[in-house]
Amino acid sequence: MTARVEDVRKFLVQTDPGGAVEIPVSVFADPDAAALVFPGGTVRIDGAVCDTQALTVGGQARITASSAPVDVAFTADGGRVTGTLARVDLGEGRVLVLVDGAPHGTDLPVGAWALADGRVLRLTRRTPALPVDPERLDGLGRALLARQPRNRADRDRTSCALVTEHGILTPRPGPRRRKGMRVLEAPSVRGWSPIGTPGGENGLSVDYYSPPLRIAGALTALPASPPYKTVVGGVLLVDTGAFSGAAMGAYVVPGSGADPSLFAYGSLGSQIGFGPPLFQVRGISAGFGWNSRVRVPAADALDDFPFLMALDNPGAIGADDDEVDPLEVLSKLIGGSLPWVRPQEGDLWFAAGLAFDCFETFSGRAMALVQTGSDLTISLLGAAGMQLPTKSNKKIARVEIGIEATLRPTAGELSIGAAFTEKTFLIDPNCKLRGGVGMKFWFGNHKNAGDFAFMLGAIPAGRELPARYPKQQPAGITWGVGSTVNITGNAYAAFTPKSLMAGGSLDVVFQSGMLRAWLTARVDALLEWNPFYFDVGMGIRVGVSATIKVWFVKIRISVEVGVSVRVWGPAVGGEATVHLWFISFTIGFGADRRNHTPALDWGGFQGMLPPPENMVRTTAIAGYAGEGAPATRGAVKPWLVSNGGFTFTADTQAPVSKVYLNQGSDTIEATTGDAVDILPMHLLGKGSELRVWLTYNAKPAALASWGRTILHGNVPNGLWGQRPDASDDGIIPDRILGIRLTSPPVDHGTSTGFLDEKAISFDPINPDGKQPLSGEPATGPVPTRPGGVIAAIHNGIDTPVTRDSRAALAQALKGLGTDLGALHSELPAYAHAAGTAFTAEPMLVAG
Repeated sequence: MTARVEDVRKFLVQTDPGGAVEIPVSVFADPDAAALVFPGGTVRIDGAVCDTQALTVGGQARITASSAPVDVAFTADGGRVTGTLARVDLGEGRVLVLVDGAPHGTDLPVGAWALADGRVLRLTRRTPALPVDPERLDGLGRALLARQPRNRADRDRTSCALVTEHGILTPRPGPRRRKGMRVLEAPSVRGWSPIGTPGGENGLSVDYYSPPLRIAGALTALPASPPYKTVVGGVLLVDTGAFSGAAMGAYVVPGSGADPSLFAYGSLGSQIGFGPPLFQVRGISAGFGWNSRVRVPAADALDDFPFLMALDNPGAIGADDDEVDPLEVLSKLIGGSLPWVRPQEGDLWFAAGLAFDCFETFSGRAMALVQTGSDLTISLLGAAGMQLPTKSNKKIARVEIGIEATLRPTAGELSIGAAFTEKTFLIDPNCKLRGGVGMKFWFGNHKNAGDFAFMLGAIPAGRELPARYPKQQPAGITWGVGSTVNITGNAYAAFTPKSLMAGGSLDVVFQSGMLRAWLTARVDALLEWNPFYFDVGMGIRVGVSATIKVWFVKIRISVEVGVSVRVWGPAVGGEATVHLWFISFTIGFGADRRNHTPALDWGGFQGMLPPPENMVRTTAIAGYAGEGAPATRGAVKPWLVSNGGFTFTADTQAPVSKVYLNQGSDTIEATTGDAVDILPMHLLGKGSELRVWLTYNAKPAALASWGRTILHGNVPNGLWGQRPDASDDGIIPDRILGIRLTSPPVDHGTSTGFLDEKAISFDPINPDGKQPLSGEPATGPVPTRPGGVIAAIHNGIDTPVTRDSRAALAQALKGLGTDLGALHSELPAYAHAAGTAFTAEPMLVAG
């Protein structure tokens, strides 16, 4: 591919709206392939609708078979064109596709292709006439074909097709059959091969056909990439007429240090559903994968997802009325640069699906897919549609919508998409609806938590959005009314936390012989609310042209008038442009269009923040002992926590530059970070403080000895950045958001502390009885309560005799190795305790 982007853009810019554009042969890397679709390898498009930014053009093109609607898109890398993708809609589900270079938006290899009835056929030139041998004559004297040496290795068994003036033809028959068995490029294989890696280039393929039974299958070795050394895949398709089924799977043999990978998927379906007319089941499916992962398709690509196709019609993934090609199924599943199933160590997935009919009018298929391991993913995929009328062969409408919803709870992302399939039309099969909607929400620990986006269609160039927002195909309508009128409409919309944008266009082209007329209308609107701003533009153009032939000269006369208006504000201003075929002029009014976003005041910025009660949070993490959920900031009720330890966090929804602990003179600085910027207010280098203090029983409690961990997180650049065009996808990483505090280890001390009288209270026995309390007679001496015992202890414990005896005892223990240390020489405390420790006179036993 040698074309430059500026060259392609030049001939698109020079094309009048609704005019004709010719794409030269120098643009194509393979002119021979282009010539299979477009005569001479040059694309001439009448009624052209060009997008110079997206490098796309659509209109009515003259092709080999007929004149039909065409869409051409160029893929650019830097200043070079790296690929071209052209799609020609022949109607009735037939499409021609030219893949030149390496374009985006297709999985087809390079070349020219025909898509008809769910089959993909490579286009090829007519085979030149074989040479004849004049020495070999038939019975009528005509020369016979020269003998050709047989070379089985040169045979091309790829299904081919040819585009002629009468439509698409398939000149080559299917592969040879031998007693119901079909053998591919493995000459040594006949029938079933032994268990193991298949031999030959393609392995073993079996095709048994005996109406109404058909069995087709393939077992083959496929290319493997490190750390895997061998990939063995297999497909089996069975059709009995009443039932059809499919089974597919692959086993990946690992290299050194890798785990094996395995997946299997099966489906069973029937054209006749089971159940009441309200809801009839036509098919079921299930599958699993170990150390593998499934690529989840977008809503507009569900028609190509083999698992969903097999659910509705198992034969659709590799069979039609004449031919079965299981190898094509395998190549779609695990081959190519973007396989549907690929090895992924540590991942596990399960899938289950259902095909159904409702009221014999509404048909659909749905599948649930759960994947775990590297990223927990829960996906719901489905396609459903209906056609009217249901019993007649003449349809006035067919609507089929694909839906995809994927939840990634660990990553914090939810995406939902819905799109029309290529089978959708209204009123006329040539009136095609296209495009879809997409939604994404981010939550939890995702760096974009709180962000969301709703998208309809493709956003035009100049209205740039973050790359993480969903990308959609252009939404609109294409209608070829007969052979003279072509109607094309496009629409787009985007709703984000910052803005709303919407718009659309309508192009109507009439072409009959040398007379051509067109109408083009467009509207675009942008609305932002922080700060408030609007920018709305609309325009319309009407033109007519005629080509007159005077002798040998063709003269083209063209007349076009149009007007466009654009209004913006505040401050309110705008411009109006009047276009005549010989002159254009613009009239401005009001204020000039803004060249930068004005600064908000504090009130305007405060409206962009969460409510004050949610701005700062204190959350109990561990050790909360109260009933129900722990109270948060602003609640009156204090926390009841465990004395064994307690942890809580204090964080904010805004970045902070400093964190302080305690109040007053006990205040300490816990950490210091970067200064805070406020982009909507155009403020830089401001300070933001988070202060945390603790009260215990209504008194301040010091936090200096508490364990602390600084909490960091991501904040949006749109609020806390310095420039609107900052990198990192609109995220500022690693900003201080709070602190986690943990109480110090428990100090149990060496004393029980103060015990009041309630702690040692007891129920007295009245009147006093004998001890023990049982009815058995007491044995031994009988205790008595003579009285005066407490007084005797009080008066005798702190006497010289007692003190001397105590000192002698301590000295004796020291001699035995037990040193009691220094003892008080007097015992007044014991004398005082004797008067308060006893609640009654002690009972004595005579010795």
